[in-house]
Amino acid sequence: MIQCRLIGQNIQRSQSPDFHNALAEKLNIELHYQLEELTTNSAEALHQHTTDLFDNEIDSANVTYPYKEQILSVADQLAPCAKRVGAANTLVKRDQQVIAYNTDYSGFIAAFNQFGQHKPGKVVVLGCGGVGKAICFSLADLGATEIAIYDRDLTKMTSLAKLLAAENIDTVCLNETTLETAVQKAEAVLNCTPIGHYQTPGCPIEASWLQEQAWCFDAVYTPRETEFLKAAQQKSINTLSGFELFFHQAHDAFTLFTGAQVSTQQLNTFKQTQLANLR
Repeated sequence: MIQCRLIGQNIQRSQSPDFHNALAEKLNIELHYQLEELTTNSAEALHQHTTDLFDNEIDSANVTYPYKEQILSVADQLAPCAKRVGAANTLVKRDQQVIAYNTDYSGFIAAFNQFGQHKPGKVVVLGCGGVGKAICFSLADLGATEIAIYDRDLTKMTSLAKLLAAENIDTVCLNETTLETAVQKAEAVLNCTPIGHYQTPGCPIEASWLQEQAWCFDAVYTPRETEFLKAAQQKSINTLSGFELFFHQAHDAFTLFTGAQVSTQQLNTFKQTQLANLR
């Protein structure tokens, strides 16, 4: 039996257990996935708790807000993408070694490729935490012409800017003064903050700033239609739901957990079931 957890805060309505347990049952794989709700903001406490889990109870884990960067200290090895991004959302124990991966990166690329936009264009990314980092690298590899980033935490924003600059990715750091104009001139706006989550409702920017953008994305998927996405839809802007990122990153994580390959037809059918069950 493969034992898995989702480690994070405010995860009571996460679809992750439903996804992994249902897909494992469909494929006749013995796997049990459950929530591991934490409240600590201490990196040391997170490290100790997660290490104990891997020593005594679990084989694999997903990691969500706010631990995707802190969790790297738990890993014995970093897969290339986790090392590049500076964050991980998937941990797998192999040969007594915990390996950190980032399936947010691969999941966003898969979601975007199914979305229909040819290139991301000139984008504004709100939020420079774990998911924001992964998506910025995804956008760069998808051919974004410029990535403007914004976070109220200047340390996080500066850290991400340095990572992107190290790869010669055209990056602009925004502030409260320059944000509005940058959003209005962007071809896309991506929310990678928790604002809009059912426990932190709201819109990360003024809805009036959305005017003629080509597309918008929200990493939040509970609720599926956030205030941000609704505001974009009211302006006839194409929207990419956080559910798409969730689904594709979860599929990539499932493959790492189990080694199982799921056919495209099976995956598409399963996706419709997951959408119907979205809380």
